[in-house]
Amino acid sequence: MELTLLKNQEYRVEINDTQKFKFMILSGSAEIKGQELINEKWYTIKNTKTFIFSYTGCKLKIDGSCDLQFISNITNVPEIVKIFNFILKNNEKTFLIVGKGRTTFCTTIINYFIRLHKKILFTEVDLKKGNIFPGSLSTIHLDTLVDFNEHFKLSNVLSFYYGNLEIKNFDLYWTQISRLKEAIDKKNVEDVHLILAPNESNKYYQELIKKFKIDRLICIGDERKYNQIEIPISKTFIPLSGYIEENTVEKSISRYFNGPNNEFTPFSFSVKRKWNVLRIGEECLAPESALPLGSTRKLNTLEINEVLLENNNILGISEAKNQEDVLLAPVLGYCVITNKDTFKILCPQAKLPKCSNFIQGDIKFMDL
Repeated sequence: MELTLLKNQEYRVEINDTQKFKFMILSGSAEIKGQELINEKWYTIKNTKTFIFSYTGCKLKIDGSCDLQFISNITNVPEIVKIFNFILKNNEKTFLIVGKGRTTFCTTIINYFIRLHKKILFTEVDLKKGNIFPGSLSTIHLDTLVDFNEHFKLSNVLSFYYGNLEIKNFDLYWTQISRLKEAIDKKNVEDVHLILAPNESNKYYQELIKKFKIDRLICIGDERKYNQIEIPISKTFIPLSGYIEENTVEKSISRYFNGPNNEFTPFSFSVKRKWNVLRIGEECLAPESALPLGSTRKLNTLEINEVLLENNNILGISEAKNQEDVLLAPVLGYCVITNKDTFKILCPQAKLPKCSNFIQGDIKFMDL
């Protein structure tokens, strides 16, 4: 089937994990989230909800099945381009991204910079998103395109494993934020920096702005949120365009172990040597009902304790050599427990690094 996109139109399509869908640009020009598409080349889209945008208009050829497809005149891509041009022409370097459609915005801006052969720093402090890894505070310095099928290429990632999708332990969260900022500063990166943040309070944004010395906040698609935010820096609003919320946590973990297109075969083996399985914070302590009568418990939100393995739990592989250094150390990668009795794990690599500390949180991966 062939169809025509007019100038500044989007072709939106939703494909589930059992469907096969491909398309080709016959004439004109088009892109997906800032990634320029080559004419007369078949592209396959798998298990996603996305859109093809054209500045000039184009003719498409499509083949396969999908849940939904339609052409829309509503788009915010020209607004994203305005922001991109603003960033290029001004001295502002660090941007806080909030609202709906944050990943699409960041991916598009990143790809525009890469197409100009410029590097860009992307940091994710929203524990639920999982563009890098869910439940973590992570940053990545990008110099290659973010492919619409393959997502972010996770090389040279700096990651601190918080271990939950909610900010329940604020002391731990802000400690890791401070360590993340210190690590970024050591790199002496002067490139544009995008920070994807969660839906939080004014107090949270004010603290984050102070920590990262943010120049401007960009709010996407949530006008109410934009007007509620009270911060000491400039803010910009971008209207929403066809936003669809997806469950990115399961997809992100699966992508990490199996690859974007299930091209990886993760290794499964039992851990033989001694490893410490640790948890940071008070949740691993006994409840007050288990304490002697009349005694009270002092909560230590940053205390490190050894805990028992739990099936299907994600473990962060800490680079700390000593147990007491785990709090401030980043992780080298992640694995998942498949059998707690034999300490059997699923791991992207055939061997574990020469470390001795795992960090266990609350995030589980069931689709093994």
